[in-house]
Amino acid sequence: MPAPLVQIDLSPPYRVNGQPARYQSVWLLARIWLATARDHEDLPAAAVRARFAEAADVRMMVSRAFADFARWGVPVGWGGDTSAPIDHLSPARRSRGPFWMPPASARRLRFAAGGKALGAATVARWLGQSAADSADSGDSAAAADDGLGYVMRDMAFWSHLTQAMRGAQDGVPGTLDAGVAELFRAAQRSAADDFQQALSLLKESLAWRRSDRLDQSRAALRRFHRVVARGGVSAALPTFAAMGHVVRAWEHYARGDLDTAQGELARLNADAELRPVVRYNPRVRFETLNLGALVRKSLALRPDDPKAKPGKVDRHAAARDALQAFSGALQAGYEADSVDAVQHAAANIGWSLWLFWQHGLVDEGRALAAGDVQRQAMRWLGLSEWICDRFGVGGGSAWNTIFLLRVARGTADVEAPDSVAAFRSQRPLTVAAAIDALRPFHAPFAPAKGFVRWSSVAAFALEEHDAGHVRYNALQLANLLMESAWYLTHEQGATAIAYTAMERLAQQIGALRPAERGFFRAGLRAFPPELRAAAAEAMRRPRLSR
Repeated sequence: MPAPLVQIDLSPPYRVNGQPARYQSVWLLARIWLATARDHEDLPAAAVRARFAEAADVRMMVSRAFADFARWGVPVGWGGDTSAPIDHLSPARRSRGPFWMPPASARRLRFAAGGKALGAATVARWLGQSAADSADSGDSAAAADDGLGYVMRDMAFWSHLTQAMRGAQDGVPGTLDAGVAELFRAAQRSAADDFQQALSLLKESLAWRRSDRLDQSRAALRRFHRVVARGGVSAALPTFAAMGHVVRAWEHYARGDLDTAQGELARLNADAELRPVVRYNPRVRFETLNLGALVRKSLALRPDDPKAKPGKVDRHAAARDALQAFSGALQAGYEADSVDAVQHAAANIGWSLWLFWQHGLVDEGRALAAGDVQRQAMRWLGLSEWICDRFGVGGGSAWNTIFLLRVARGTADVEAPDSVAAFRSQRPLTVAAAIDALRPFHAPFAPAKGFVRWSSVAAFALEEHDAGHVRYNALQLANLLMESAWYLTHEQGATAIAYTAMERLAQQIGALRPAERGFFRAGLRAFPPELRAAAAEAMRRPRLSR
């Protein structure tokens, strides 16, 4: 009597011969069957490890799957000798693969979804594999049912990914906690094809990057590239490939490697296949223009290298190009209906406009009045903050507050003042004048948030961090502390609270990356002698205690 057929239902909840079955076991059986029936080859263990890259123990998963195969009565072998009796093979080496199935076993398997029989091409699509090589004539009718089969899949992937994206946006701002990270892992474990796997990895990489965890961002990006390299992402590949360039460029930019970041973006724009993606996909265009503008901004503000060839970087041209690219990013953000993209672009325009004007990189002839540029920069920052407040985006970042506080200082003298009185003679923009300039986007700047005096604005932001309501990274915290110390000293003089803020700032500088510390050490020179001395003493204290 011939062995009975094995009925495998690929629509959730997954079943084999009418009984509930683990997804991983069903996937592995279908993948081994496809390798045998369509490709006439063994399935390498690397394909299983790549598909379940985030599994805590792939060996255990394989062991459970083979136990299921035995229960279903489907002989499956492993190892290089396909002629060896399966019951003579050593289970200790099973997870090393490759995996194979006797042709007689393959002929007994029957796949279906939603009550419809599936051939090799449709099983390949369910697995996320290319069906181009399939010669199964019975697939034409099944292919028409692909839409139903897709929407009838288990929704675990979309559930996990949606919750992870929401958690990354709405969790404790400024950090990616373990729960959100696990949701991204759960999405990857439940992905049913390469598209879903690549999508979740790309979103995870971006989330880690926004949380300033570049090591984790790079790890997710490497896994993303491994999935894309398999070629199963089909029509989505150009978009993913373009975003891959952007994420790699972000990685270089975050490390301060501006030339390599610029080169990565140049390769994207020079790629004949990917250029249309940048042009016609507004979200990709925003990411490309925004990052390109940030790179040019850094190049414009980078001190001249005495060893570099003269004229290697035209800083004035870089500043103009940055403002033009930020403007293009703003347009792309609106085109994409992405309020988060718009608020980023608006904040970047406001801060860069003021920085470039201060450094004489734009409006070199000073045709514009300082106050006009100052108020226009604040209006752009006000637009960004209004969007964050009204649309619930922005991730709890402190940058808008930091930029507002710094722009409000105006054209304050940066030379080291010789006394507290000289320091306090500077005239920053008043809170009332700033709020008037911010209209009609002044609603978020309420007295309850400290907008009574500038030192209170900084204090409110620091209290939010200290209370755990938000979580600012080390660089944002150092910037807030510098503004707090500056305004406390300006408003009150060399008081105990000003000294405390200065000492905390000095301690925080030690938590920064080496490349970030120079800005703050230069900034300390703008304080009165008493505060500079307090900062120097606080910086020496940890070294003395070691």
